[in-house]
Amino acid sequence: MKQYYFISGLPRSGSTLLSAILKQNPEFYAGIASPVNALIGTSIDVITGSESNSSVNEEQRKSLMHGIFDGYYQHIQKPVIFDSCRGWTKKTSLLKALFPSTKILCPVRDIVSILNSFEVISSKNPFHTKTLTEHKDNVFSRCDGMMNKNGGIVAGPWITLHEGYALNPEMIYFIEYENLCKDPEKTMRGVYEFLEKPYYSHDFENLEYSNEAFDRSCNLKDLHTVKKKVEYKPPRNVLPPEIVKKYQEMNMEFWRKNYKSDADIIEKLDKKFIQYQ
Repeated sequence: MKQYYFISGLPRSGSTLLSAILKQNPEFYAGIASPVNALIGTSIDVITGSESNSSVNEEQRKSLMHGIFDGYYQHIQKPVIFDSCRGWTKKTSLLKALFPSTKILCPVRDIVSILNSFEVISSKNPFHTKTLTEHKDNVFSRCDGMMNKNGGIVAGPWITLHEGYALNPEMIYFIEYENLCKDPEKTMRGVYEFLEKPYYSHDFENLEYSNEAFDRSCNLKDLHTVKKKVEYKPPRNVLPPEIVKKYQEMNMEFWRKNYKSDADIIEKLDKKFIQYQ
C-alpha cells in the first residue's frame, strides 16, 4: 500500500530541486505539478452539486478520493509518493482526513528573491509573451500582477500556505531555499526526521531533473531544470530598488517569525495587501 506525502510551498523556492533530491531515494517517487489536486477538487464539486449529494456518505467520498490517488499513481512501483501542487496547502484538512499521518513539505524563500527569480527566468525567454508571469508592459506591472491577492502567481500560494499553516501547522515543514542550497545534507536530514523516515545518503553533486514539455507549455525554457550540483548561486538582482523596498517593508516571511496559528493571521496580513495595492 502506497504512502502519500505532498510538496507545496512557494514558487521559485526549490520545490523542483527538492523533488530531484527525494527521487534519488529508491523508495521515493517525486514529480512536479501533478493534476491530482485539480481532479480531487473537481470530483468533490461534482458530487456536491449533483442530485445524489445527500446519498453519497463520507466513507464513499473518501473511497472515491483514495481511488483518484491510487489510479493516477498505479504505474509507479514505489511505496512512497510525493505529490506536488501549490494548492495542497488550501486542502490540509482534506489531506488529514484522507491520510491522517501525512506531511506537506513547503519550500519557501523571501518574496523579493521570488519576484527577482521570475524576472530573471522571463528575461531568458524574450521571444515569448504569454508566460506564467502574465507578461505585462513593465516590471512594475508584472510584480503587481504576481502579487495580486486574487490569484497572483506568488500571492496566491503565499495566502494558501498561510491558511494551511494556521489551520494545521503540525502537517507543514518549511524548507528555506537558501538552506537547502548551502547545506543540503543538514536540511534533508531535517526533512527525513520530520517525515519519520530513515535517512538516505543522497548524492548532492549528481542530480538529474528537467521537464521540458511542462516548461514549453509555460513558454519558459529551463523553468524546471535542476543543475547537477546543489549549490547556492543566486541570480543578480534585476528589480528596481522601489520594488525591493516595497516588498521588504511588507515583511511577509511569516515562517521566520514563529507566528501562532491565530484565526486573525490572514486578516492582519490582508490589511498589508490593501495598504500596498
